[in-house]
Amino acid sequence: MVCNSCGRDNKNENANFCEYCGESFRESNVEKIETTYNYSNQSGTGNASATPLMASQAVGNGKNEKPVSFLNWLGTYAIMFIPFVGGIVFFVMLIIWSVSSNVPESKKNWARANLVFMVILIIIALIFVLMVFSMLKNPLFQEIFQESFESEMERYNNLFNDFSY
Repeated sequence: MVCNSCGRDNKNENANFCEYCGESFRESNVEKIETTYNYSNQSGTGNASATPLMASQAVGNGKNEKPVSFLNWLGTYAIMFIPFVGGIVFFVMLIIWSVSSNVPESKKNWARANLVFMVILIIIALIFVLMVFSMLKNPLFQEIFQESFESEMERYNNLFNDFSY
């Protein structure tokens, strides 16, 4: 039995209350709202003796998600350290986690954000590589490179000739 309040599994199927947080398993959301608002007078002043529930608590989203554990996150990042294929496996797993319905919402959003970040970095890297290649093809750069290469070779030859016996 899964608690609607804390999301933990309770082993006792006949339990009326959660072992961890004490929330009732038998009350419906409507009954919770009615019992939470205990009005002290009937005159319509609306003084509530209990704190009202938040809208998300009252309605509930039906996705009683457990938080992603430390070891789960550690394993997620450990995928990248697989030799030779870790980055590719990590990228494929990000795609799977971002579209799967069996993944917790927090991990799904994290995977989507990482994919967007990776795409932006890949675009920036491609732009940088294209700029470097266009610079290498530029005749002015080739001329400067050739001149500096020749001067360094001349300096090396002069140094080598000075030390020959």
